[in-house]
Amino acid sequence: MKRFPRSRTKRASRALPPGIRAYIQKTDRYRAGRDPITLMKAAPAKFARAVAGLSASQMRRRPTRGKWSISEIIGHLYDTEVVYGYRYRLSLCEPGLPIQSYDQARWVEELRHRNRARVKPLLERIRVAREGTLEMLRQVPRRNWKRYGVHSERGKESVRRTMELIAGHDLNHLDQIKAIRKKFGW
Repeated sequence: MKRFPRSRTKRASRALPPGIRAYIQKTDRYRAGRDPITLMKAAPAKFARAVAGLSASQMRRRPTRGKWSISEIIGHLYDTEVVYGYRYRLSLCEPGLPIQSYDQARWVEELRHRNRARVKPLLERIRVAREGTLEMLRQVPRRNWKRYGVHSERGKESVRRTMELIAGHDLNHLDQIKAIRKKFGW
């Protein structure tokens, strides 16, 4: 296998900032040691069930100022699927390269996820993208899941570790959707 130079960013060599460390710990608690592939496979159907029966206005309603609505959460989940699909491929095919972070809140705002009239088509895109990602991950030898990229905020992250983070990320947002429904009695 061809070796690629490692990125030598200052952030990659330092300890993680407290906010990022807390985020990683939170996603790990959600996953609770469970297999990430199993969780990732089940997530799209869980998202669809979690929003079943909600009207467009309910989906757009924010639980409090500064917190995302359900439609914004679903939009973010789609953005994440697109971004991480690329990151997996980058790490598998060109290991050691830098992985740029992105401003998820800005994406949600700029892509106007709150204004979506319907989220059903977005849920279908999440399902299809996730199936494609999982199929791709299953095709490559598991030993290749050790390959990594160097995230601009979190440092070296293997494909396997990225899968674990996404599995926990899915569960975190699923809980947020359930909490919104509970808050408003839906």
